[in-house]
Amino acid sequence: QLLGFVLNVAPLAVSTSGRGSSGVGLTAAVTNDRETGERTLEAGAMVLADKGVVCIDEFDKMTDEDRVAIHEVMEQQTVTISKAGIHTSLNARCSVVAAANPIYGKYNRFKKPMENVGLPDSLLSRFDLLFIVLDDLRPEHDRKISDHVLRMHQYRRPGDEYGVEAFGMTEEDILLEELERSENQGETAIYQKFDKLLHAGALENLMRKNLNLIESKQKILFSIPFIKKYILYAKNRVRPVLNQAANDFIVSAYATLRSKEDIKTLPVTARTLETLIRLTTAHAKCRLAKEATEEDAKIALEILNFALYHEALPQQKPKLQSNNNNNNN
Repeated sequence: QLLGFVLNVAPLAVSTSGRGSSGVGLTAAVTNDRETGERTLEAGAMVLADKGVVCIDEFDKMTDEDRVAIHEVMEQQTVTISKAGIHTSLNARCSVVAAANPIYGKYNRFKKPMENVGLPDSLLSRFDLLFIVLDDLRPEHDRKISDHVLRMHQYRRPGDEYGVEAFGMTEEDILLEELERSENQGETAIYQKFDKLLHAGALENLMRKNLNLIESKQKILFSIPFIKKYILYAKNRVRPVLNQAANDFIVSAYATLRSKEDIKTLPVTARTLETLIRLTTAHAKCRLAKEATEEDAKIALEILNFALYHEALPQQKPKLQSNNNNNNN
């Protein structure tokens, strides 16, 4: 669901699967032209998604040989090809959003994150953030999920006749319909029209914050077309620069992270410093600001700390109590 939402919101996004992808399929492949017989270069998913996002599902199903092919892309943002007399370098300036399952099928809380993920440190360090999503056995959480799924099945598209089968309608289909509707209207609406079946979860969050629901129902959620245009504008038109206060804060935060010798979800290397810089400038872009301040750096550090330490510490196994009763009979 998360990858599907990114595909619909990102201005340029390419989807692929770890089981059905190879190293050349993600980078570039050299093929023979059937008509001329000459060697041609075909771009892979990461080259096609230049200045966009690549969503990789089932990332853990990729083989080690295919996974090594994306190391250069995630480090240098380029793909270097030296095959069959073709020597060239292609731009692959893309962000990678990957989803993977733990190697045991279920996350083992008694083991470290590195032992659960099963991916090498050389690859994990190239990701800016690593989030561990757990399936908590909580009745309240299960009720919210089941309520959301049932409301999605109850949702009926505007204009559908009563009695028409509406099952199989996913959130992705609803987002696509909203995009098509906005394109036909010609003008992009900033806020979505409130629907109690689709937006009941957001309404519940407002109730917790004790906000005025009468006014908030009309301005409760931004529309997907507006978010898409906002991201495109902020990404291409805004170029924030770090000020001196933000520089000093990032330097001290990086030194503190390096000095901590505790368990983390990701190894802290020199790439972590680049992660802090990217997160700081990204938050400044969200504000459409020309300067990244210390407040942006603090929020970036907060996000990084959550990714590094959330569920990072393994739980202690309960000790078995043995009753050693010596019978002196």
